[in-house]
Amino acid sequence: MTERNERLAWNAIVLVFLGLALWPLWSARFPPMQDYPLHLFHAQLLRIHNDPAFDYNQYYEVRLRPAYATFFLTTGFFAKFVPIEIAGKLSLSLYPLLIAMVVFRLRRRLGKSFVPWGALLFFPLAFNEEYFLGTLNYILSLPLLIFALLDFEDLMEGNLKIWPVVRHSFWQAVLFITHPLTFLAYLAMAVVAAILTQRRTEKFWSKLAAVIGVAVLLLLAGWIENKTTPAPSVSASGLLWLPLKETAQNFVFIFNGMQLWGNGDSIAAVLWGGTFAGIIAAFLLDWRERGASSWPARHVIFLAMGIIGVLVLPFRLGSFTYLNTRISAIVYLLVALLVARVRFRRWLAGSVAVLLGLCMIHSTAKQSRLSAEVAEIAPIIYKIPPNSRILPLVFERGSPELDRFSFDPHLHDHNYYHVLIGGGFSPYVSSSPLEPVHYKNGAERPAPAQYRPGEFNWEAYSADYQYFLVRSAPRGFAEYMAPRCNMILASGKWTLFERKTEADVFR
Repeated sequence: MTERNERLAWNAIVLVFLGLALWPLWSARFPPMQDYPLHLFHAQLLRIHNDPAFDYNQYYEVRLRPAYATFFLTTGFFAKFVPIEIAGKLSLSLYPLLIAMVVFRLRRRLGKSFVPWGALLFFPLAFNEEYFLGTLNYILSLPLLIFALLDFEDLMEGNLKIWPVVRHSFWQAVLFITHPLTFLAYLAMAVVAAILTQRRTEKFWSKLAAVIGVAVLLLLAGWIENKTTPAPSVSASGLLWLPLKETAQNFVFIFNGMQLWGNGDSIAAVLWGGTFAGIIAAFLLDWRERGASSWPARHVIFLAMGIIGVLVLPFRLGSFTYLNTRISAIVYLLVALLVARVRFRRWLAGSVAVLLGLCMIHSTAKQSRLSAEVAEIAPIIYKIPPNSRILPLVFERGSPELDRFSFDPHLHDHNYYHVLIGGGFSPYVSSSPLEPVHYKNGAERPAPAQYRPGEFNWEAYSADYQYFLVRSAPRGFAEYMAPRCNMILASGKWTLFERKTEADVFR
């Protein structure tokens, strides 16, 4: 195969991988992401909370903050032209598209004579724990972080001109708007990169001042906004570190089909094991041929910083959670950034590309099965009229496709009612200060804790609800509800109960 044909083959495979990454988002109606229904509901509220056809203003106050906003901004923009369901999927599609842009950016950066087969690793690593949890702004921030780091390197190593400074300011602003944790990770790595390039960089201090100045302005703007429009108070939960074993288990979820090691998916483990064996073989052959690693020292240090962050940072800091486990997704992409620089012999390139493609196909099949589980709720929600008060009781939140301790893929499915039908009250709006939707004072209604539906009893929790949306009702629950409710419909594991009217009671 000639170099030209190898480049054409690589380009074609990148497009195939992009198609595989987009497939689970568009092949099914409901994307297989845990928090997606909640975020889509929030995006809907940001658009139509003042619409008189719905009763949202009775219950919710809406305020979009400058950080943690990208998914809501893009979905709101797309929803001007297409229905909200399509708008949400267009926003989700930005994630694999940005991954593909990173891969092509690396291709141009590494030179025409070098074909970065290792950069294909970015695609299957995109299907990580955060993807299945549906932390939408965070996953969107991951490829933006790589863009910002690469652009920072270009700025520091190039001539000091207006356009590079403006361009890098744009990447910083977009990253800040998308997710504050990733923005802080960028700042930490940028400082390290600056220290490593100080001696050989022209006008180093002027460039660094421009970068740090923009970062300080963004942080100051966020601080001022937080002080002038404070979020509703949330009880702080202090500091929490996970046991090291649990942290390690979270880190390797992606390589074992999103299951705990030992309970898991042997196909995923074999595919990923073969992939990394091929990558290690390519690295050793490349090292022997060139006599040294082609990895920049700063990228190795970035990876070390990420691993230390996973091990050292707390899981929870006040009301902010999943801090250290989210860094795992950054580590995955930093690994891919290093592997992209490894020269693959063609037989190894083909073998690794096939294995990576199989990893993606295996994940997309899992996602299709998850989407089919979520789709069970659709017939139910079309039985509920607009502007109804609903109490969701999700007794079984998990799926056999994902580890049941770490994932709750059906916890937020009921939010599709508010998206597809419109209006109404749900007692389970997120209390995170970063979220754009909170209850108005006095609008909350009594409900059992979302993770403890077994605490439900009619006298304490039923008065404010017309409908009871139940998943995997325990034995005897239907009989308990029968004197008080009519069972409207069962679909898969979901059952819909409607409060009886006086006429029903005395019939």
